[in-house]
Amino acid sequence: MYRNFPSLVDDDLAQASATRQVFEQAIGQGHAVITGQSLISEHFDPLIARVYQQIWQRVDPQRLTADEARLYIGELSVFARYNSTLLLRAADTVRGFCPELAQELTRNFLEEGGERGKLPAHYVVFSGALIADLGFRVNGWMPRAASTRSLVSLIDVLAWSHCPSTILGMYYATEAVAIAETRLLQAITDRLGVALERGCGADLPRLHDYYRMHLDEEHAAANGKVAVEQGHQDGIAHFIRQAPLFGFLQPQVIDGFLQMLNPFVDQWVELSAMVDAARGGKD
Repeated sequence: MYRNFPSLVDDDLAQASATRQVFEQAIGQGHAVITGQSLISEHFDPLIARVYQQIWQRVDPQRLTADEARLYIGELSVFARYNSTLLLRAADTVRGFCPELAQELTRNFLEEGGERGKLPAHYVVFSGALIADLGFRVNGWMPRAASTRSLVSLIDVLAWSHCPSTILGMYYATEAVAIAETRLLQAITDRLGVALERGCGADLPRLHDYYRMHLDEEHAAANGKVAVEQGHQDGIAHFIRQAPLFGFLQPQVIDGFLQMLNPFVDQWVELSAMVDAARGGKD
């Protein structure tokens, strides 16, 4: 009623009754109702897969013009700009309650933010690659979409949360969507490369290596044949699977997951609505 674009997460939960029931039972009863493994494999991950399949169809990268592709890339770069800062803040927030989770978040921070003697910060690599391969600067990009501002604002607030279980849930959402988001972003930058007659894939060498760094288990950045993004997701998932051991509360994990998944999804949906509206105005 108060939105000009749909909530894909709420729409999915309206159809996926088993997942909705698990979420609402845990929150309503105030305790765990299934194992952490089942929560991830039967509910969190399938929900993300279904929603991002819809997002891919809405965005339809192969149809984008150069300006439309730039809009998506610029808006998505905003979260990437602050990701490492927020990881470090979240690590500091949970350190007293669960130093093991703080260590995992710090490990992610060092990979995202750049560890001395290793790769530079991922945002530095990405923004430099965009200039080198596509002649597109996102440094200083100001958000055009309300959902982009909401995304950054919400994760900023959640990283300070007094509830470690909420932080765990929200960071699982953040890491679990990363693979789907990175693949879609790659399709969009490839599309911009084609639109600019610069090619795609390996024709854009620095971007190609950036995506390999995140997704390829054979890349030098991979850890034990586990690609960077998959490793981040697995590392956070461990604490949900072992929630009783570490003292995490399933209702708050679910709450944090939903608080973070919604703005990630909303950003894609609002941007696709903006693109569709602009196209309609040109018809």
